[in-house]
Amino acid sequence: MDEPIIKAENLELWYGEHQALRSVSMDIMPQKITALIGPSGCGKSTFLKTLNRMNDLVP
Repeated sequence: MDEPIIKAENLELWYGEHQALRSVSMDIMPQKITALIGPSGCGKSTFLKTLNRMNDLVP
């Protein structure tokens, strides 16, 4: 079995005291189509931004 190209384990993201992502785990496998589906406001875009490190604070 192939190794995942992206692996998230128990990922959490906080905005101050608001927890935006709670214990998200996901393997993204090579040469596979992966879809993130869910209702508005459930954290799909936040999860992708976190994977791309767009939420990092750089001084």
